[in-house]
Amino acid sequence: MREVATLFKSLGDENRLRIFMMLAERPMCVCEINAVLNVALSTISAHLKNLKYARLIEDSKDGRWVVYRLAENDFAEEILKLLKSKLADDEILKSDIQKVRRISREDLVC
Repeated sequence: MREVATLFKSLGDENRLRIFMMLAERPMCVCEINAVLNVALSTISAHLKNLKYARLIEDSKDGRWVVYRLAENDFAEEILKLLKSKLADDEILKSDIQKVRRISREDLVC
């Protein structure tokens, strides 16, 4: 039960939901997430830590970047399926995904 409570608590913040859905589109580094959300890097890092603790995302090193992606587990997959069905028409998420498709970490100052 504790694992489920942690999961839902981690998704109880709009920006964490947005990050989760962006990472469903593709793996991203903190700079890329910041280019979409435009919030403090420390805030993004805290959100990522929370999502990682809930086992919804994973990270790995790619050169000078730490890249975040959705976790490969049943929890993350089921939550993603649910959120995609419930948030398909959300204008904020649509805008986020358009931005995600346009940005590249190589073009950003990280």
